Amino acid sequence: HAANFLYMLTGEEPDPFRARVLDVALTLHAEHGMNASTFAARVTVATLSDMHSGVTSALGTLKGPLHGGANERVMEMLRAIGSPDRAEAWVRAALERGERIMGFGHRVYRTIDPRAPILRRLAEELAARGGEARWLEIAGRIVAVMAEEMERRGKRVYPNVDFYSAPVYSTLGIPPDLFTCVFACARTPGWTAHIIEQLRNNRLIRPQSAYVGPVGR
Repeated sequence: HAANFLYMLTGEEPDPFRARVLDVALTLHAEHGMNASTFAARVTVATLSDMHSGVTSALGTLKGPLHGGANERVMEMLRAIGSPDRAEAWVRAALERGERIMGFGHRVYRTIDPRAPILRRLAEELAARGGEARWLEIAGRIVAVMAEEMERRGKRVYPNVDFYSAPVYSTLGIPPDLFTCVFACARTPGWTAHIIEQLRNNRLIRPQSAYVGPVGR
């Protein structure tokens, strides 16, 4: 599946290693618990709506830059930095302005995203096999500066899966505006598995909310 995707995208049959890299990336992104898009899919089908509607809900949720668009923004950051020697000054200036460094931190993990080291190793091997090494070099400089800055500030912020998927996808020849689409391709098996599970023992998902507005009117 991964090899055919690259073939359709580039018009050239990928070598087995590059196909394997994308296959691993798709596998790592396939399922990740009750994240926002998965929850949206389950809420939709809990009404006994159909599979297609559930996946459509998930796609709409994934579209948001806080969920599916993060690795595209990582690539924008790497391109804005441009070269490894500019990384330190760029990151420190961004932090001083109170800006978020894309690809760091996670809603759930309070340590490094366990998927990130796997993609980092794949990025390193891609570069060693003649791929674009510049993005990985810039990424390495960013990680070093962030580690120093977070230690100084007493915070624990680590790279996540988006930080390394960006250079991996770019080196494979996938343009940044397709990064979220590839994420969706990978996550669809996870969404459909959750949808099937929801329907096997379904109960309408109806969260409660706490009203905090004015009273007595």
